[in-house]
Amino acid sequence: MLKRPLADREPASHTPHPQEQAEPVSSDAGPRQANDLLRSSNGGSGASRSAAPAVRAADAPDGVLTQLVSEVVGDPHSLGLLLGGSRAIGTARSDSTYDLVWIIDDHSARIRSARGTLLERRVRGDAPAIEIAYEAVEKLRWLARHGQPSDQAFASSRVLVDKTGEIALLVRAITARLGALARERVAKEYDSYLNGFAQSLKSWSRGDDLGARAHAAQSGLHLVRAIFGLEERVAPYPDQWSARLVEIEVAQGWPPGFLPRALVRLLYAPDPAFQQMLERRVSRVMASRGIHYRWRHDIQRLRSLQYDEL
Repeated sequence: MLKRPLADREPASHTPHPQEQAEPVSSDAGPRQANDLLRSSNGGSGASRSAAPAVRAADAPDGVLTQLVSEVVGDPHSLGLLLGGSRAIGTARSDSTYDLVWIIDDHSARIRSARGTLLERRVRGDAPAIEIAYEAVEKLRWLARHGQPSDQAFASSRVLVDKTGEIALLVRAITARLGALARERVAKEYDSYLNGFAQSLKSWSRGDDLGARAHAAQSGLHLVRAIFGLEERVAPYPDQWSARLVEIEVAQGWPPGFLPRALVRLLYAPDPAFQQMLERRVSRVMASRGIHYRWRHDIQRLRSLQYDEL
């Protein structure tokens, strides 16, 4: 049988449930003299000294982004710079890696591809690593038309440098395309969530602790995709959920902090009463947006069953 941790255990039937980009740098920003602060682990001069556009001081109090921006601005073959990961959404720690996409012209991209230098990792003593992916501007144009959910990194990136004015437009177009794809999949993800909910409760009835937990955890992944898709947003990487779910709660009327707590509980204590409560809340949100369950004929029965009936 599923059990909650000893420190937080109580009869499930009596468990109270919780209520339920910086502005791009313009092309006329003058290049700054770059100090030799960064060292590329690639060793090649072409890989480590490509120039780059600029970032506001507020975005780079440690100087790392400021230097990278100055390199982009000073390099005629560089067109833009994107910041991703935790540093783009404001949840970075002091040791968080700098994740960047360096946009270059198509000719430079072909040269880097031939040399095997499209990926670069820079080190600076004990400072956080700097990981750079070089992308041709044509790749962004292609993603704006054909991007898939696996390209979600662009949806949460921040434009630090945009020499031509095209980069920011392309990032917005990619984000919009991925959001539209996510919205199209809401009904499918909702059905998959309901399937996980049903299978978890059935596993509970058989005394299959592992199966019940596994199905509940899997249902949580589909739930996240569904609720982000309602807002025409692709679900972010799991390590960004805590920050991004706040925005979803506001948009959909969830009680503050409810969704992160619910997802955590789906992982460690997915007892039937809790899952039934969560499913009812989810169904109300989905129905308010015109999304209804389709093929689970036994959902109503599973909603009403008591522990000893499962």
